[in-house]
Amino acid sequence: MYEHVEDRSGDTDHTQPMIARTALLLFVFGLLGDTAPERGREGNARFAETKYAAAAAAYRAGLRALADTTTAAYVGLQNNLGLALYRQGRLDAARAALRRARRAATTEPQRVRALFNAATVAAERGDRDAALQYLEKVLLRRPSHADARFNYEYLKRRRGGGEGAEPPPIEPSPFAQRLKDRAETLVARRQYTTAAALLKDGVRKDSTVQAYRAFITRVEDIAQISRSAP
Repeated sequence: MYEHVEDRSGDTDHTQPMIARTALLLFVFGLLGDTAPERGREGNARFAETKYAAAAAAYRAGLRALADTTTAAYVGLQNNLGLALYRQGRLDAARAALRRARRAATTEPQRVRALFNAATVAAERGDRDAALQYLEKVLLRRPSHADARFNYEYLKRRRGGGEGAEPPPIEPSPFAQRLKDRAETLVARRQYTTAAALLKDGVRKDSTVQAYRAFITRVEDIAQISRSAP
């Protein structure tokens, strides 16, 4: 699911929430804005349609068309390529693209964006220590970055806690699938407490909502962190 939400990065790039598929509920932001080359805009359009392979191809075409690898367009295209690859589950390739974006970044917003996205990919790969290190760098540069703080606190709570054996899989009902979609929309709007309450009520109505138990736990944890924030 892709939605444009409020941009809190301090520049003209769009913000988009990204919910990691395994371990974390995280927000990845930074799709290149209207100043992108034509291929970049094409990639953004395909990304919005959840056609991530086509988006990645467009971003690569845009990169090939650039003669200068030190421009903001280069940084943005590498960042967006990393996000498109991430959405395809190609985590090693995503990590490499985001590394190139970090190395080419010349402004603080670019560095913060690339570091935050790198933390998302690291967490998805199961490398919580690396994810925490990236988030620490984000917070050193921007202490007010709320999403980085939430993710940092969440990871710190989870690190070292054994997950135990995985319970048998549950097949979610159509009701459960619709409920999760609604909860993801609420999360994208940062309405964590409302999302947690919706999921809790859903479990009472339909036991197959438990198919998303990892997601439910993540939402509850983030809601608790949100409530305790000053």
